[in-house]
Amino acid sequence: MYYIADTHAFLWYLSDSPKLSQKARAIFDSCDRGETTIIISAIVLLESIDILDKKKIRLNFDEIIFKILQANNFIFSEINWSLILELNKIKGLKDLHDRVLVTTAQLFNTFLISKDKIIKDFYKKTIW
Repeated sequence: MYYIADTHAFLWYLSDSPKLSQKARAIFDSCDRGETTIIISAIVLLESIDILDKKKIRLNFDEIIFKILQANNFIFSEINWSLILELNKIKGLKDLHDRVLVTTAQLFNTFLISKDKIIKDFYKKTIW
């Protein structure tokens, strides 16, 4: 099973935050055990840089990259032409980050791990 994680879910998982829901934590734990795969979009890493620069969470960007590279069940998803062309078709989501995540989830035909109510209302395959 494949999932895509939004930025906060991913950072809360890495920092072992109580803000991460039990259902989301179970999916990340399943990924750690090699039972599922979680897609990390380029936009998640870009947004992570911004969050870390603002000191909103105590993590180091190098640790985040190391975690992705060492794990067998994290897949990095780039922003490419296919994604951009599909993203342009999505109307109703104002936030570009959200549009990238939803588009990526649609392209992979998978579930999106997110607490974001706007995303949950727009993309029905959202898990929290």
